[in-house]
Amino acid sequence: MTRIKTYHKYVLSELLGPFFLGIFGFILVMLIQILYEFSDFIILRRVSLEVVLKLLYYKIPSLLVFVIPVSLLFAIIFSFGRLMRDGEIFAMRCSGIYFYSLTIVPLLFSLLLSIILWFFTYSLIPESNFRANKLIQKYFFLNPAPVKDENVFFHDEEGRYYYVKKIIEKSNKMEDVLVFDTSNSDKFPVIYTAKEAIWDRDSLILKSGIVHYLGEDSFVAWEGNFEEFKINLPQDFMLIFYRDRTPQEMPTNELKKRIEVCRKSGISARSYLVEDYLRVSQSVALPIFALLGFSVILITGRGGRLWGTAFSIIIAFFYYGFNIIARSLGEHAIFSPFISAWLPNITLGSISLGVFIWKIRKW
Repeated sequence: MTRIKTYHKYVLSELLGPFFLGIFGFILVMLIQILYEFSDFIILRRVSLEVVLKLLYYKIPSLLVFVIPVSLLFAIIFSFGRLMRDGEIFAMRCSGIYFYSLTIVPLLFSLLLSIILWFFTYSLIPESNFRANKLIQKYFFLNPAPVKDENVFFHDEEGRYYYVKKIIEKSNKMEDVLVFDTSNSDKFPVIYTAKEAIWDRDSLILKSGIVHYLGEDSFVAWEGNFEEFKINLPQDFMLIFYRDRTPQEMPTNELKKRIEVCRKSGISARSYLVEDYLRVSQSVALPIFALLGFSVILITGRGGRLWGTAFSIIIAFFYYGFNIIARSLGEHAIFSPFISAWLPNITLGSISLGVFIWKIRKW
């Protein structure tokens, strides 16, 4: 028992140094890349050093989703590669310590990191994304284009159905609005048309419109003009219009609330669902990266800073590039949100597990 505890501690001590070195190194490289991307704006806009430092500070949490798995992969390739290169793994094998026993502590460490990363993605990372993007819009890009949606259909829980030609979020304005109102069950539907509408926290105000009352024969029984007409709406329903944050900038509790509201309103919640599933899948990717690191060692028996760094970066770019493609496939209804979010994990995990099972029998 003492021997088991000793080699477990030894493996962990070998792992931690390269892991924290990887975190520091990869974050530094990525921050330099961010500075490079905004260097022209920093010079031309004369952005102050304080604003630049704030931007980098807000960017660090979002980098952790990329950096922590890559650093763990680097640490396993580096540390186990050294142990194999120096003959220590062979010595342990001769003492009756099998390779799979050496993987227990790194795998448990990866599970702990998964829990930590999930807590980060719950609220810290979305909030830092929001603040970083606000700084970018304010100091780096002047007069950003308003977000627009066109030809939007939705409904509320009270029996009103809406068609909007265009939504301009920056000014809380809609253009060319039609409302088919069946909320009063004792009467026939009422149709409202308006050139524009303005929304606030609890209502939708139609302006310069016409109201049509339908009779029993479904023909218009009466119609009239109005300058302004107010429709009171449930507060949660207004979340449809208030999208001051992208899905990547929303805390998880708000993201789930948006999903529920969109479902009730008949609006596609794909972008929110994909983001929700991705947060979980990216968090649990840590054990997959750990298993991948062991598979690389079992196949090549190589290690070292240069090899570990190069292989970690290649795998990381493949995985996160796959994530970007899968996210797009989910948002454009090619795959379901769940499949698109989990496809990179399923693919990489299957390959890693297959190679690990194939090679571990020799150790």
